[in-house]
Amino acid sequence: MVEEQIVEEVLRRLEVSGPRALLIGQRPADSLGYGFTSHAPYDAVLIGSLTAEQLLHFSDSRVLDALLTGMPVYLYEGGLTYRRHSATANRALWGRLTAAERTLRQWGVRFYGGRTGGSGGHTVITAARARQLLAQNQRPPAGAVLTPMARELLEGGGLS
Repeated sequence: MVEEQIVEEVLRRLEVSGPRALLIGQRPADSLGYGFTSHAPYDAVLIGSLTAEQLLHFSDSRVLDALLTGMPVYLYEGGLTYRRHSATANRALWGRLTAAERTLRQWGVRFYGGRTGGSGGHTVITAARARQLLAQNQRPPAGAVLTPMARELLEGGGLS
């Protein structure tokens, strides 16, 4: 019994070590090096998915509070489910949805896992990509968003 409690406590502590992100929606394909949590404290907010309705009427208080306090907020583009209907969607509705995306970008939400460059997206450098850059003695591209782990690796390697 005592051994089980010790194992559970060790696993719980391992789960929360390192930077933590509040996960909203479904778990994305790339966690950006964050461990996920469902409660405070956390270092960032990661929006893993949004439906069309959620995007049009966006008002998640946890995200808004994070943006007000300067905490990083990331949105996984693969979780924007409405994009699957680009060929069949009503053009007026499509325009409202893309305008809602622009609004989130203007508020400071960092989009990743989809388009990069061009239409306001940014290249996100994860820890794995930072290791590749270090191995190739390259710097991250200008304007890239670094995850906390990537920043730490690059600063330690003298490339940031």
